[in-house]
Amino acid sequence: MNDRTESQYYAFREFDYANAHKVLSHYVGYFTESPVLELACGPGVFLDLLDAAGISARGVDLDPGMVEQAAERGHEVVLDDALAYLKSVQDASLGGLFAAHFIEHLPSEVAAGVYTEAARVLRPGGVFVAAVPNAACLSVLGYDFWRDPTHVRFYDPVALEFFARQAGLEVTDTGGNPLNHPGAPGQLHNSPAESFADLKQDLNQVLDGIPAAGDQEHRRFRQPHEDPRTVLSDTVQRLVHLIGVLDDRLQVVQHQLVSQQTAYQRLLEELYPPNETYVVARRPAPGRPSRSPEA
Repeated sequence: MNDRTESQYYAFREFDYANAHKVLSHYVGYFTESPVLELACGPGVFLDLLDAAGISARGVDLDPGMVEQAAERGHEVVLDDALAYLKSVQDASLGGLFAAHFIEHLPSEVAAGVYTEAARVLRPGGVFVAAVPNAACLSVLGYDFWRDPTHVRFYDPVALEFFARQAGLEVTDTGGNPLNHPGAPGQLHNSPAESFADLKQDLNQVLDGIPAAGDQEHRRFRQPHEDPRTVLSDTVQRLVHLIGVLDDRLQVVQHQLVSQQTAYQRLLEELYPPNETYVVARRPAPGRPSRSPEA
């Protein structure tokens, strides 16, 4: 692949700047100190956000097309391999480091090296925020991830936390980006089950309205040998009882349907969490080492 594959792929997919701006805005609040370096900065969307927040930042990207776009937006961006450039950064010189959809382009040993260098270049208290595609999301796992020809492998938050702790960083936050949560495809959603009130009150009103024994209504329906006081009331009571039984069964079915729809909705939420997950790691302050990596 040539060095412009990623920028050409962005153009092919008709990159949505507005959506990327919204999604990446979730991470701005993690950065409070300048300068910030963005690895694989792409067209400079996050650099725009940091600039608007008053945070000094620069970027590095291997793709000349990306560097050109970011530079056109007025940002300081270096054309270089991200890890190679990171190794040239002075110790404890950065307030923050950011990488969105970069780690998944790397084999595991290189990804681990990024964290090792991050721990070196960050000042005490500085943070490294890494966002990656969420393999727990069915649509990402099934096809979205593999559309990008430059992707190498998935990294879930557990793997990133492992790299961070191995490098001596402490993990302060992790989760799914709520601004990158399209949810399940529309065709998988169904309408909520319609609830109907039970008929007990209506049936009781019917019983209360049964004509008095011997009145004209009784006389109209009874046989000559039947007691007019019982004919209609017995018939109506049996009918009301039957309707009541059917109503009870309908209520049971209705509750079961609601329960199944609730379970189905929860299943969709499990299968389609946010498309993007992230890990925030911080370089501990002096005298406050991070927890030792677990064996």
